[in-house]
Amino acid sequence: MEGQEQLVVRTIGRARLVLRAGPSVELPAGTRLVVRLREATPAKLEYAPLLADEAWADRASIEAARADWSGRQVPVRVRTIGGVYGIAGRVVDTRRQKLLADGDRSERGAQAQAEALRARTGQRPGLEVEAVVRPRGRLDVASEAGPLGTGDSAASIEPIGEGGLAVESVAHALDGKVAREERRYRSRLVATLDAGGRLALVAVVPLEELLRGLVPAEMPARSHLEALKAQAVTARSNVLAQLGTRHLSDPYVICAEVHCQAYRGAGAEHPRTDEAIRATAGEALFGKADRTLVDGVYSALCGGHGEDNDRVWPVTPSASLRGQPDLVKGGEAWAGKLRDDSALRRFLAAPVDAWCKRPAAASKDRFRWERRFSPTDLELLAEPLGLGEVRGLTVVSRGVSGRATVIRVEGAAGAADVTGELNIRRLLRNLPSAMFVVDREGDELVLHGGGWGHGAGMCQWGAVGRAEAGQGYRQILRAYFSGAEVARIY
Repeated sequence: MEGQEQLVVRTIGRARLVLRAGPSVELPAGTRLVVRLREATPAKLEYAPLLADEAWADRASIEAARADWSGRQVPVRVRTIGGVYGIAGRVVDTRRQKLLADGDRSERGAQAQAEALRARTGQRPGLEVEAVVRPRGRLDVASEAGPLGTGDSAASIEPIGEGGLAVESVAHALDGKVAREERRYRSRLVATLDAGGRLALVAVVPLEELLRGLVPAEMPARSHLEALKAQAVTARSNVLAQLGTRHLSDPYVICAEVHCQAYRGAGAEHPRTDEAIRATAGEALFGKADRTLVDGVYSALCGGHGEDNDRVWPVTPSASLRGQPDLVKGGEAWAGKLRDDSALRRFLAAPVDAWCKRPAAASKDRFRWERRFSPTDLELLAEPLGLGEVRGLTVVSRGVSGRATVIRVEGAAGAADVTGELNIRRLLRNLPSAMFVVDREGDELVLHGGGWGHGAGMCQWGAVGRAEAGQGYRQILRAYFSGAEVARIY
């Protein structure tokens, strides 16, 4: 939780409140704590346009990008994030190098700089943010019996024995909207300040316990056990790959939403997903050739063909994350052909037998779908582009799965290219995926598409289909991660 005016935590069993630079207080079960903030100072943040983002191992690409932008008279600097360590003969290397346009480092200045780069190159870079001075403030904690003390920027609430803690009014995404619910946690919670100088609540969770509240939030707990094992290994690998690379200006290392992975606390735990996590304890994915950690990305339903990781995100291509047909048979007929519009059109219309289409519980309207846009819809969607009346939409570039990576929107006042699978989906009213073709029916624009999600890495419903057909979790993971192997690292 972040950006809060107050936090409310209830002790289910006994607990201990520890205030930084303040007292430590033993709390009986049933204590309702209210945390409020005073004397807050937000973090000092620096901003810069992000020009390139590459894995540490691909330093040649960063140097080439540095030379290219410097040659165009753009001052640049490189920021290194992440870390590297070895464990059980394997390498976990999350280091990345980010090439930034240097300027006055203010938000307004960076935005102006990014817009100037857009005018020169046709593409507007995103902004990188870095906290150079952390936020500070005083936290007042009280129960119904009265004040308990004041802490300097942080207060820790730790369960003693069984019971845990309940947090009221936790916001989360639900069907594209924000919902709130009470959630339970077995771990220590830390109340602190976010970058904006508001209240944040952070769970301090061991990795295996984190998975207990994460795996059932990402895959139905009633799924086949081998699919749940594949999800557990994938999720563990994804967490390890994200450490030190995200939320660098926030008081936490990963968030609890799909931006990182959905985590719903102890209340989401289920015996079946617990069994899958125990059976794969300490196991993660590593590249077959280089023995380095694989980022275990996944999406709901690939639609019959996976996508290359570097066509979904601006990252270094991974040999373990190559998109390929995910059909029970006949995949070779489509391999390498779906970048062509006509081939994709035939693929979407063909009665293909995909693994993600097989499970009875899979939603068939996610495997293939249709979206219609009236002229009014298009005008509203394209309003941020400043093109006036929309006259056409075409796909300029596709990935190996046929997913659009660049589209061109033509309007009465000109044309604009929208780049990036997620940007395209968001522009078009949160499309299920970017695997689509465009048709005109009267004055309506009609998109016929397939799949649900970005398509890189493991197809979750495909994993269920494979498991129901008798494949074990290691076989499933080799199929979706280009032969990567599973290794126990602790």
